Amino acid sequence: MQRINEDIKTGNFKQIYLLYGEERYLKNQYTTRLRKALCQEGDEMNTHFYQGKDFSVGEVIDLAETLPFLAERRVMFFKESSVRIQDDFLDGDYSEEKQRQLAEYLASPNDTTFFVFTESEVDKRSKLYKAVQSKGYAAEFTVQDENSLKRWIAGILGREGKKIS
Repeated sequence: MQRINEDIKTGNFKQIYLLYGEERYLKNQYTTRLRKALCQEGDEMNTHFYQGKDFSVGEVIDLAETLPFLAERRVMFFKESSVRIQDDFLDGDYSEEKQRQLAEYLASPNDTTFFVFTESEVDKRSKLYKAVQSKGYAAEFTVQDENSLKRWIAGILGREGKKIS
């Protein structure tokens, strides 16, 4: 998480971000922060969202190879996409060959295309996960313990000029 905060602050982004784990609130918060930092407000031509497994890997790669239109970058968001960064890639109608294609593409993507994957679970042994590790950043969001939540709440209240015990 520190790395993502630093990337947003400096504006030097990795091409691929993988946000995974059980803590849905933090994953959504960081996905939103990355979207605001990577995408121009109101830019629908260069921002793409995929949820579930209803997409074609070939179309994704073709779109990723397309230069952004009147923008600095094209950003593709995948949420619970059954790409799942696991070896059971896109159950049934997609082959291991397509997983290999996407992993190869992510190892050397178009310089103007950025990817953000938000997943519940990952297989750290898969080709896709290794491609993310080499070209991007993977952050695990685990359920926060009570002390972390207390510090987080105190920080929010502190910014508002309030104190709590």
